[in-house]
Amino acid sequence: MENVRVFLSWEDKFDPKKPPFCLMCTDTSLDVVTVLRHYAIRWQIEVGYRYFKESLGFDQYQHLSHKGIERFWTIQFLVYTFLALEQAKEKRHSPSLALGDMVRCIRKDCLGQLILYAYEQGWAQKPLAEVLKNLRLSS
Repeated sequence: MENVRVFLSWEDKFDPKKPPFCLMCTDTSLDVVTVLRHYAIRWQIEVGYRYFKESLGFDQYQHLSHKGIERFWTIQFLVYTFLALEQAKEKRHSPSLALGDMVRCIRKDCLGQLILYAYEQGWAQKPLAEVLKNLRLSS
């Protein structure tokens, strides 16, 4: 490639025994600090995409119309806002709780509630067909 700058960086200080962190930039007019600032912002965007794709399953969404795209972004915004609010509540107890951790906590809580419901229905000797219907797992 022509006109490319490659930056090598180590976490604290240069250590020939540790591999460097490498960045490549095609805008040769940018200085090192600007490239690192842009990368820091881009990193947050990429992490957000990873959460939406891997943790929330948004990678399977099909965009067929302009209205569908608007709905997709609205759903993503609402999900992200919900997760951020839940994360803020939990940060008092776990300051290092990441958004992906919050997704796992919510899923674990939902699974626990489902198991509790099934247990209570079994204890009350409810017919399986009725329990499945209430869970909308059968018609």
